[in-house]
Amino acid sequence: MVLALVAALAVGVVGLTLRPEASVAGEGRWAGPAGTWEQVFADEFDGDVLDRSVWQPDRGGDKPALPFNWTIEGAWFDPSNVTVADGRLTLAVEREPRSVGEGDYAYSTGMVQTLPGDPVEPPVYVEARIRVPSSDGCWPAFWLHPLDRWPPEIDIAEFLEVGSEPRPSFNYIDPAEDRTGPEMYGDPDVDYREDFHTYGVLWDGERAVPYLDGVAYEALAATEDMTDVPMTIILNLSVRGGYEPEPGESMDVAWVRVWEPSSRT
Repeated sequence: MVLALVAALAVGVVGLTLRPEASVAGEGRWAGPAGTWEQVFADEFDGDVLDRSVWQPDRGGDKPALPFNWTIEGAWFDPSNVTVADGRLTLAVEREPRSVGEGDYAYSTGMVQTLPGDPVEPPVYVEARIRVPSSDGCWPAFWLHPLDRWPPEIDIAEFLEVGSEPRPSFNYIDPAEDRTGPEMYGDPDVDYREDFHTYGVLWDGERAVPYLDGVAYEALAATEDMTDVPMTIILNLSVRGGYEPEPGESMDVAWVRVWEPSSRT
């Protein structure tokens, strides 16, 4: 990430030997793979506006307001639903009917993605600390996707039915459109909604492994036809068509961080 590397160097980021078993996963602590890593990007959302040098609050180009799955979603993307305050990024759902493209939507909602000229590429570890809502119809996701093609896609943490699924799902869609999931992961005794958790993915160009609060879910690792195509980071709160979530429901993000092996630089 060109902009990210500049930002990291500006604050004096150095390589660190980090081992998750030696620290507590969570706010401000390492929750990724063991080894020597260098932080090359971090947005802690400690200002009062979205950093537009890093993020765009819509899909851009000729489809800025379109949902990702326009035939099954019930909300369009409105940049005004993206706010930064009190150390967090908030993506909110509002009742705001509008016709966009070929669809009619009862709600608006929010999303952000890193700028097209500043993608991540393997080997890399990408993480974010996120709180998702539990309202029926909300569809929050944290994922990687190249803006110039589809597939591939790496769904790091996606709650497909937050009203009934208390755990995130992981999925890799390879260039031939074959999928590894979605497969839920995490502690089956924990409800991961309505509280902050750290979600991440180790993507080294040969496999993608999801992480949750410092735990690697190796059983879900994607290894077949793994892409090395540079991707953007996307965070979005979508709405499933036919549902009526309460206006004001939100997905909150405390930070997004990107790490690379120190040997890479």
